[in-house]
Amino acid sequence: MNDHINRLLTDFGNALGLEGLSLDENGYCCLSFDEVVVNIEAVGETSLVLLYSSLGALPADAGPEVCRRLLEANYFFHGTGGATIGLDGPTGAVAITRVVDAAGMEVLDWEAVIKAFVDAAESCAALFDAAPAAAEAAAAPSRFEQFIRG
Repeated sequence: MNDHINRLLTDFGNALGLEGLSLDENGYCCLSFDEVVVNIEAVGETSLVLLYSSLGALPADAGPEVCRRLLEANYFFHGTGGATIGLDGPTGAVAITRVVDAAGMEVLDWEAVIKAFVDAAESCAALFDAAPAAAEAAAAPSRFEQFIRG
C-alpha cells in the first residue's frame, strides 16, 4: 500500500517542484510549510498515514486559559480540521496529529488534506503563541515510536 502513498507524494511533490518526493525506507517523509513541519508516516503496509506536527512546548506559565483554548479547539475537532491535539506531560511538548486513509485518494485530495492540516497546526500553535521549532518537529513523539515502527 506504500506504493499508492508514494504515488500521492510524488505527484504532490511534482506540483510543488520537489521531484522524487516519497517515503524513506522506514515509511517516513517530512515537509516544511513556512513555520509548520509536517511529519508523514505510513502505518505499516496499510493505506493509513499518520500526519503530525510539533506545535511547540506549552509554556510553564501558560495557565488554565491556554489549556482551555487548546481543549476547545480539540472538542469535536472544532479548531483542528479533524486532527487531535495532545500534550506529552513529561516534556510539555504539544503536538497535533491526524490519521488519514489514503486509499482511493488522488493528488488533489491529498493536497486538501495537507492544506487543512497545516492550517490547523498554524491556528492551534497560535492558541498559545508557540511556533514549531524545526529541530524538535522532525523527531517522532516518543510514544508513537513503537506503534509506528514496532
